[in-house]
Amino acid sequence: MIKRDKWHFLSTQVGYDKHTVPIFEASARNKCVPLLKTLMSSHCHNNCKFCSFRNGRETIRERWEPSELAKVTMYLWKKGKIQGIFLSSSVEKDPDFVVEKEIETIRILRKSGFTAYSHLRLMPSVSRELIKQSVEIADRVGINLEFPKAEYYNDMKIFLDFKQDIIKRLRWTAEEIKKIQKEEKCKAGLDSQIIVGASDETDKEIIEVSDWLNSRLNARRVYYSRFEPIKNTPLENKEPETPLREYRLYQSSFLLRDYDFEAKDFVFDDNDRLNLSQDPKYQIAKKKELIVDINETEFDELIKIPGIGLKTAQKIIENRPIKDASKLKSLGVILKRASPFIDINKIHQTTLSKWIN
Repeated sequence: MIKRDKWHFLSTQVGYDKHTVPIFEASARNKCVPLLKTLMSSHCHNNCKFCSFRNGRETIRERWEPSELAKVTMYLWKKGKIQGIFLSSSVEKDPDFVVEKEIETIRILRKSGFTAYSHLRLMPSVSRELIKQSVEIADRVGINLEFPKAEYYNDMKIFLDFKQDIIKRLRWTAEEIKKIQKEEKCKAGLDSQIIVGASDETDKEIIEVSDWLNSRLNARRVYYSRFEPIKNTPLENKEPETPLREYRLYQSSFLLRDYDFEAKDFVFDDNDRLNLSQDPKYQIAKKKELIVDINETEFDELIKIPGIGLKTAQKIIENRPIKDASKLKSLGVILKRASPFIDINKIHQTTLSKWIN
């Protein structure tokens, strides 16, 4: 089953002004976390081909003032409607102008007693000083990578330089986070987002850049947003990307982040795409012909086996020796996925029928 974060809209009465604001039901560690997710401004001078707020498109434009947005956020938080705020923006005027507004909003909230989660999406080419201020005040800070390589970026983004405006700023953000974490000043983390299917990017390229974000920049999470065409944009006639591709990339990302896999471990077809019909973890195990002894294998190898997660691997270690399949099942192992890759009592479990005895 493919689970996607959900939106719903909540009408609120704040002072004399009525606001309709988006409440975003984000999924985190199998929990639903309602966030106020909004743009600081939808006015933009960029002309990204895929974006509904591109400069060349006629659409309704709105903007928040920091004090107004902070007031609405505090109201929703106190009413128990949200557990945090996710704040992004289009690029109005210049990147620093936008990010200053974002930071000001969070500062007003903190001074008002807001202790909930705050997530800032910074603008490409923002100054390092504002990156520093952002990671000092927010719980999560990110800059959208959007595409895995400059060749795709140049085709989609008109006014930005991939290496200077994006990659350099992501490095700066990681460095500033590391610096203040050493000083124990905050708990800020880095994340980013990649659009899937707007250009001709491959799964291999996406997984490689996701691996770089995780291993080199210590990203907390990489988000994937499947492309859907928008009317009156240059890509309005392009086919939408399938939800399944987005789902397989999320699975791959969690393998990179939580299970110590590397980009080189993944299995791709001749077009550098994942096999969407199979779990990428299963594909890797099959390619490597993994066989582990359930009673002797260390944690780092147990978690490489399909059907065994982080918590299940720890339970297996704590309950050894394991004598039969029923015990594994009771510990949470998904036998259908795991059976081809494990031994019990030196017996290779190649078929499910052997597990029932």
